[in-house]
Amino acid sequence: MWRLQHFDRDAFLAEYWQKKPLLIRGAFADFDPLITPEELAGLAMEPGVHSRLVIEKDAETPWQLSYGPFDEERFTALPRSHYSLLVSECEKWLPELRQLIDEFSFIPRWRIDDVMISYAPDGGSVGPHIDDYDVFLIQASGRREWMIEQQARQRPKIIEGLDLAILRDFHPDQQWVLEPGDLLYLPPRIPHHGVARGEGCMTWSVGFRAPAVSDLMDSLLLEADSAGLASERYADGDLRVPRDPAELLDEDLDGFRRLARELLERIERNGLWPRIVGRLVTDTTLAEDIQGIRIDTPAQAADLRWQPHPDSRFCFHRQGDALDLFCNGRHYRLAASAVPLNGLSRLCNAAHMNWDELQVEHSEAWRDCLLELINEAALIPLEDDDD
Repeated sequence: MWRLQHFDRDAFLAEYWQKKPLLIRGAFADFDPLITPEELAGLAMEPGVHSRLVIEKDAETPWQLSYGPFDEERFTALPRSHYSLLVSECEKWLPELRQLIDEFSFIPRWRIDDVMISYAPDGGSVGPHIDDYDVFLIQASGRREWMIEQQARQRPKIIEGLDLAILRDFHPDQQWVLEPGDLLYLPPRIPHHGVARGEGCMTWSVGFRAPAVSDLMDSLLLEADSAGLASERYADGDLRVPRDPAELLDEDLDGFRRLARELLERIERNGLWPRIVGRLVTDTTLAEDIQGIRIDTPAQAADLRWQPHPDSRFCFHRQGDALDLFCNGRHYRLAASAVPLNGLSRLCNAAHMNWDELQVEHSEAWRDCLLELINEAALIPLEDDDD
């Protein structure tokens, strides 16, 4: 349905990825916008859908932000211009968007966050701002003018008192008007501002996960504690006098530094890094309104076709004779010889699959793992009309 054109993946990764912006005209020929503004508004009225409205003018406060789900009266009361509707995680509700995500498979799949679709009438925008992650901006319909500063900013000043982090000062040095099918890539921390020019402007954003150091440390401490490696306590057997009892000395600080260094060394020796990172990058919560089913035997599973739960995230890591499979923050360790790589790749990448496509005959351990994924609702049955 969508094919990325005029795009050298190797050159992009070497010259642009996380380095500098790139505009590609006609990256998607005859672009199919898939959804109308009215249908997007309907989606934003559904429970469980993450949606936002940003009104720049004609609201109680400038740059008014509100969250869905919305009702019909909210939309009929909107001004004629200068607002934006944004719906996140659209790939969960529009399975066809997984084909678009496949076009960016040169980036690790565990890095891809979601596809957001926005609609704006003339003048609509969310203000000049900065994102902490990479983003591909695809013009789906209408026209949008993008203005950017080429130099990344780490600590920008923002306007105080707003619900949105809008830059206090913005001085663009490049700007373009994007037409349907055009693609703009922006690395993290690049100031940018997109404004709808004319009616019917719809923009798709393919965003990427960028876990913060704080997220990494949370995962690290959870895994270290689970493995019994975080129970060491501060010790100061080398105390000496005289000293002021209220003073924190450099040697006291050194003791805490040693605790932290020794914890990292124990984590390294125990091979915990795959679990720390794998659980972190796949951590998610499955929406309860989409139910799985209970399967007790491979024969029962063989009668059905399967798909990942819309919220599911998969990745795997190979290390010597062991293989770690991560799904939704859970960890499954298997012997590498027990896992068929083609079946594993199908599980982690495919939008849907037959039981035999997972190569379940490879080993009993692999079958048991797949049954557990089904019973945890990480995999759910594929309905005939979902294909």
